[in-house]
Amino acid sequence: NIIGGLGSAVAEVLSEEYPVKIKRIGIKDQFGKSGSPKELLKYYGLTAEDIVKNSKAILKIS
Repeated sequence: NIIGGLGSAVAEVLSEEYPVKIKRIGIKDQFGKSGSPKELLKYYGLTAEDIVKNSKAILKIS
């Protein structure tokens, strides 16, 4: 979940000590689903391809 937790703590420290662009990639605040790990990664946009796509978008590269 991208709300609260370790990701938020890291974002807080980075924004204070070393300002950089941050995009938290994770599960939005919603009820979970059931399925195989592969299906769930795809459903929640957490595959390697999704992470690369989001990283390129935040850095504005193609």
